[in-house]
This record gives sequence, structure tokens and C-alpha cells, in this order.
Amino acid sequence: MMLFLLLCLITAGLTIEVIQKRVLKIKDPDIEELWAELENRKWYEELISDPKLKEWVLLDKQNGLLKDPYYVRKIIESEGHRLGFVSYIKNKAK
Repeated sequence: MMLFLLLCLITAGLTIEVIQKRVLKIKDPDIEELWAELENRKWYEELISDPKLKEWVLLDKQNGLLKDPYYVRKIIESEGHRLGFVSYIKNKAK
């Protein structure tokens, strides 16, 4: 019985994903475009002007928070997320 419910949930999830991607043409955000938009922000330019902080930001692009397109969108749009990210980078650079 539990196996049947699990298979139903997996099938429903896959069906929803196929509908979103194939029928509605909803695409995941392109991380390169988001990085370009991020690099045009004044606060970001000030952040990477410090060589120590720039190193950590580049590492985050490879393996950290800046690899997630949804998080990058949040720090571009929301001041709270932005301040949290800046303090996170400054704490890592200490």
C-alpha cells in the first residue's frame, strides 16, 4: 500500500514537471544572465573591490550560494537577503 502511494507521488511529480517544461515552457533561470545582472549592481561592485572578499565571492560562484539561480534572484531583488549575503561573505573572509 505504501509502495503504491510512493509510486503515485513520484508519477504526479514527474507529470507536473513535464507539464511545466514542455507544455507551459517554463524554464529555469539562466545563472549566467543573473550573474551579469548582479555584476551591474553598485553594492556588488563595492563588495568585490576588496581582493579578500572578491576571492570568496568567486568561490561562492563555483561551489556556494551564488551557484543557485533562485538565491541570486533573491539577493538582487531583496535588501534583506542582500545584507545577509554581504555579512556572510565578510564573516567568511575574516
